[in-house]
Amino acid sequence: MRRRFVRLLGGILGGMIVATALLAGAIRLDQYHLRWQAERLQSEIRSLELRKSTYADARRLEARWTDESTEGVCRPSWCDLQISLQNTGSAHLEFLLNHLAVRAIYHRLDGRVAGVYSFIHIRDGLLWEKGISLGIETLSTRPDGSRVEYELEGSIGTDDHFTWVSARHPEWQVGGSNICTSCKMGWVQFTPFADPQDVLRLTDLNFACLTRWRHCTEPADLLPTAWKELPAEIAERAQNGWYGWWRCTPAAIRVVSRRTHHVDLVKVIKLELKEPVPSMTVRRLSRVPFQLENWWPEFPLGMDPSDNIHLGDKLLLFEDGCQTVPATAENMKAAELGANEGWINPAHPLKLHYSSTPLKPKIDVR
Repeated sequence: MRRRFVRLLGGILGGMIVATALLAGAIRLDQYHLRWQAERLQSEIRSLELRKSTYADARRLEARWTDESTEGVCRPSWCDLQISLQNTGSAHLEFLLNHLAVRAIYHRLDGRVAGVYSFIHIRDGLLWEKGISLGIETLSTRPDGSRVEYELEGSIGTDDHFTWVSARHPEWQVGGSNICTSCKMGWVQFTPFADPQDVLRLTDLNFACLTRWRHCTEPADLLPTAWKELPAEIAERAQNGWYGWWRCTPAAIRVVSRRTHHVDLVKVIKLELKEPVPSMTVRRLSRVPFQLENWWPEFPLGMDPSDNIHLGDKLLLFEDGCQTVPATAENMKAAELGANEGWINPAHPLKLHYSSTPLKPKIDVR
């Protein structure tokens, strides 16, 4: 009787061990499968070159990812494609959240909820925007020994509004976010006009974090090359201020001008140098082709005390980004170049208002 009991107990324990090993193996296999898919997808996204790859190239890529892709409006003039990859934990996240005991076992067997998301945007037959990101559930230990859980995310891709423009490399930027209390995030953003070599160099998203036994815990783990640029980024921002592009270089003006519908040419007609905030009154010199609500020919603007502005100076006034810059020939040329590159809508017929009478904007109804 005792021998039978021992044998039965041994069989149960052996079965549990085998079942646990099989489950752990299945979880590991699931992580490796996502990593293999993600690295393949990343390679294909990186092979598409901004402003050169075509609508047909995007369609061929979509065909290879039929089960994982979704599309909005898609035609040669305007096509938005998204490709999403998830592991089993991510696909059944709601179940795990509603069954905490199962989730605990999943974590004990090194399961990590993870997903990979990418996008491709075609405008007028050419690739104008692309990107890929990885979000992965991370378990870490604080110095006091307590466990902490958060999402680690790294993303790379084109972005339509930079938070600032670097004088060293105006076509791309690196940064992170501390806004989220339950996540750590790093990102690389670049314009469609960035050097392709810079794009390739900075976009090596590290998908090995999906399968490492020791969890990746920082954005530097996901973006190893780009994160090395961050100290120089921080130093430049500290020197010039977060909004250091108030002293916009021509290269920065060109970047900003691609995304704007309106740049005013104004003339300083009055200066108020009183404390605490100096101000000036300007008069618009440019012609406006459409009626703007609350549009005034003359209006006041705040001044930086260090601005060397005099009565009669002409300035370029942007609706976003550079704010106010001297209307030098070099700055005017940079703004024209950016406007003609037309990132709002490639080959956009709208010109900057200070230079000529604009044509009616092309509207692509989605």
